[in-house]
Amino acid sequence: MGLELINDIINKVKESDFVQNFMEELTDYLSNKGDNKLENETGLKKENVLYQVVDFSSKGVYLRDTETNKVFEETEIPQELKEKLGNDYVLSYKDGKYVFEEEITDKFMNSLVSIGEYQKAKNQFEKETNILELNSDTVYKIKNKTDESSILTYGQSKEIEAPNELIPFFAKEGTNLYYKSGKFQIK
Repeated sequence: MGLELINDIINKVKESDFVQNFMEELTDYLSNKGDNKLENETGLKKENVLYQVVDFSSKGVYLRDTETNKVFEETEIPQELKEKLGNDYVLSYKDGKYVFEEEITDKFMNSLVSIGEYQKAKNQFEKETNILELNSDTVYKIKNKTDESSILTYGQSKEIEAPNELIPFFAKEGTNLYYKSGKFQIK
């Protein structure tokens, strides 16, 4: 008898519109949560902004805006350009059309390091700078970026030098960062 009562209550809760709507909204929220939130809109292109190819779809290409970190599906890429693209290739939008940025793509691909190299650079950086002793909410600003490292400012005129393996590739001078989970992320 008790089991039937529990099953009856569960079935009534399942039938409730409120619970169904709540579950659908929760599912939508969780599926869209994260830094690389997929936008349902198309046409987010802006002049002179770099876009990284993150995936392909049947209709077009998923691009990540390197300034806002938003990912969106672009369906207006000419087929001849689409055939030249691969994941992580870099495009810009100039004069109303997408342009393949071969030199930037090559630099990006050459900047990628193995997990072992990354871990070694991270461990050495953390040991030499004691960055883990600082507040994890500290905001760092890129003051100067060279081929090898970046000078970051924080607090009251304090500076720290970080290897570029730990800095997001598309971050520019003036970009705000924070250091969490062993890496710099754009704020």
